[in-house]
Amino acid sequence: MLLTIIDILVYMKAWILEKQGKVESRPLRLVDNYPTPEPGYKQVRIRIEYTGICRTDMHIAEGDLPLHKQPIVLGHQIAGKVDKVGEGARRFKVGDRVGLTWLYGSCGSCKYCLNGLENYCPNIVRTGWDVDGGYAEYVVAHEDYVVPLNDVPLKTEDLAPLMCPGVTGFLGFKMANPMPGDKIGLIGFGPTAYYLLKISKYLGMEVYVSTRSKKHKEIASENGADYIGNILVEDFPVKMDHIISAPPVGEVIEKALKNLRPGGNLVLLQIASTPITIKDYTFNLWGRNILTVYNVRRNIIPELLEYTHKINLSIEKDIFSFDELMDGMIIAGKGKLEGMTAVVKVT
Repeated sequence: MLLTIIDILVYMKAWILEKQGKVESRPLRLVDNYPTPEPGYKQVRIRIEYTGICRTDMHIAEGDLPLHKQPIVLGHQIAGKVDKVGEGARRFKVGDRVGLTWLYGSCGSCKYCLNGLENYCPNIVRTGWDVDGGYAEYVVAHEDYVVPLNDVPLKTEDLAPLMCPGVTGFLGFKMANPMPGDKIGLIGFGPTAYYLLKISKYLGMEVYVSTRSKKHKEIASENGADYIGNILVEDFPVKMDHIISAPPVGEVIEKALKNLRPGGNLVLLQIASTPITIKDYTFNLWGRNILTVYNVRRNIIPELLEYTHKINLSIEKDIFSFDELMDGMIIAGKGKLEGMTAVVKVT
């Protein structure tokens, strides 16, 4: 009986969100007595080494997205090692390097899941929104949704952002279905666009970047962008075959459509946006396709990871200690990062 009590009273450090508020008001609270999760049937427990800070986390923290669990541990860019294996789990062993994405679970039996479109599953479960995520020392997940990373030639701190901007952007890229020689516009040069620039150039495409950041313009240029400007100020010099846009800014949408050829695809990556207005249907929307990335799915991840063996997908990043996580979120929210993204060293 004493052993059972001791097992129950095991705690970890975690940043918890109980009440939503502006990031500057520091709505997340660091506690050292949050229950350490135990892996259930076919689950593994991950000792988190690095977790990324995502714009979606800010949307949840600030109330742009509703709370689905209270309190909630945010975070879905997770990289670490398996430290415990639950009953029936066979896919991983203790010590394996793994990751976890936004996709925590799906039903596996609906028409979407059966057709490789689990991101539309009506019973989808999202890491760090529906269940506790990566702003903690440990997380548990079903082994089928954990990403194997032993063979990926990147440092662990580079794997965390690959689990969200990497996989999300790559899903948008696959939805656009570009071909070698196509012209691709990337609006908003954050970590997602960084990965897409490198992959697109590797595949022989022309890449046109829109960003306001001087630092990001320099990084885009260093990585082979064919054109760098600001679409809110001036159009791209030619029409794009595809445009992938990330900023949650509605006024960008008609500008993007104007710069897209008929038959082209505009893929929106953002999970929330300010109001979108399209004033000129005939010249800016007619004949163009608007697609949105709705969650992520597992079947595109192996292909993305294959690119890590062909392209250097390490990324410039600001690394914060676990105690500095809230500071990192504030700095990232203000656009004041030195690098492309923010990563937190958990353990």
